[in-house]
Amino acid sequence: MSGEVTRDRAIGDLGAVAHYNLLERVGEGGLGEVYRARDTSTGRTVALKLVPFGLAEGQRWQRLMDDARAAAGLSHPNIATLFDVGHHDERLYLAYEFVQGATLRQQMSGGGMNAGHAIALAAQVADALAEAHSRGVVHKDLRPDTVLETMKGSVKVLDFGMSIWTRGGQVRALAGAAPGSVGTDALPVVAYMSPEQARGGRVDHRTDLFSLGVILYEMLTGVNPYAAGDPAGILVRITQDEPPVPSTIDPGLPKMVDLVLSRVLSRDPGMRPDTAVKLAAELRRCGALMEGNAAEPAVARPR
Repeated sequence: MSGEVTRDRAIGDLGAVAHYNLLERVGEGGLGEVYRARDTSTGRTVALKLVPFGLAEGQRWQRLMDDARAAAGLSHPNIATLFDVGHHDERLYLAYEFVQGATLRQQMSGGGMNAGHAIALAAQVADALAEAHSRGVVHKDLRPDTVLETMKGSVKVLDFGMSIWTRGGQVRALAGAAPGSVGTDALPVVAYMSPEQARGGRVDHRTDLFSLGVILYEMLTGVNPYAAGDPAGILVRITQDEPPVPSTIDPGLPKMVDLVLSRVLSRDPGMRPDTAVKLAAELRRCGALMEGNAAEPAVARPR
């Protein structure tokens, strides 16, 4: 999030935004900054995400507020709660539950993860998506940077309600409209887009399932299934290619994992699992199979 925020005196000296005292800057990117802050009205510590007003004017502002209000209604153990959204001194702010832990991106910095652990984490992400989708909320920017494992080993999905103005949201909109205009700095975002996002088409809850499938594939194998040298190449692969089945990379993976991922990574949304609830159940069956507690069942391949 940009230096435009830090140049402001109140932010630069870790002052206050509305009724939040800024304690420590904990993140930054192309569109704003993230602070650990204290809500003076409740005493609660939050992750306060800030964005300059100019990045969310007119209809974007209204859509941001609508998305944020919808996300603020989500309450689930695997979702970082959005407590508050508002504006102060030409900035938008969103106050989220402050969660300590490591993102999946950080955990995968050295390659793939233990398969059983990866599947268990993915099932928890699916649980979070099931709750959000049941309330009409689609994340649209699910990637390893927006999923965190807490110190206690549970998952928290971050940034519900932010997709319209995050770096991921801007890149996805740009990629769908003009793929050749996306720079190489967008690689960590483009690689988790669904085919319908890559084409600039209509998205629904099934786009989140696809993105989760990409994340799980990478956790299991250590490689992104659509990796290429530039964003345009990634977009071509997402919209045209079938990735290698995971067991060709890790022969220890059961066929059921291959089949589940082949469904969730289908280019046709209609061939993916209908709901995150069903995907979570399939993932837990995969986990039980790997622990030796279940026989390998048949899973229909996409046609």
